[in-house]
Amino acid sequence: MLNFRADWNVQFLFVGIALTVMLLSEPLMAQSSKKTNVKQINVQADKLKDSFIRESAEIARKYSEAGDYEKSREMLEVIQSIQKDVPGVKAMITQLNEKLMSSNSSDFDIDVARNWSTPAGLVAKGKMVRIQAMGTYDFVADIKTTVEGLPHSTAMKELADGIPTGALMGIVISQEKGKPKMSKPFLIGEKAEFTPRADGVLMIGLNLPAGHKSTGKLKVRISGYIRRGSN
Repeated sequence: MLNFRADWNVQFLFVGIALTVMLLSEPLMAQSSKKTNVKQINVQADKLKDSFIRESAEIARKYSEAGDYEKSREMLEVIQSIQKDVPGVKAMITQLNEKLMSSNSSDFDIDVARNWSTPAGLVAKGKMVRIQAMGTYDFVADIKTTVEGLPHSTAMKELADGIPTGALMGIVISQEKGKPKMSKPFLIGEKAEFTPRADGVLMIGLNLPAGHKSTGKLKVRISGYIRRGSN
């Protein structure tokens, strides 16, 4: 009788162990299955990403060939947002930036006697403009002074701070709450690449005192993100 009970106890023990193994193995099998599913999804995601990058690069190439450099660059920037280290993309964006800055160029003269040109064109917030200038002029100013030096009032007070006297400079006139707002003057000199902080009208002129009698003409070329009145 004791042996019979012992046999049953052993059988119950084996049954208990078997049930425990089954119960433990189900989560392990489920976890293994989930890991397999995640790996498969990762493979699918990588294939989709690679396909998207290839197609985006092809669209960027077609935009560039069509002369729409801005849209071409936008497509390449989308690629960078997905994967930063795609070979050649950074160099292509640099080339497109140069094409953008070299295209849409316009030449005009500035009459030094007038100080400021007519509006150079419309600029957009965050969109870079390149300005190049060349030439010389006669700086003539009939300003009376004393042994104390040039006055800081009257004519000289109209000079822009931080800009060399006589230098070519620019400002952007925008709108704020329906009223004109003038930006801080920025130095142009022979060349400047300027990114406006607001949409507005670009004005180009010289940092000269009021009442000056300077003469001459300067040649200016603007390019990049700017819309001239004749465009």
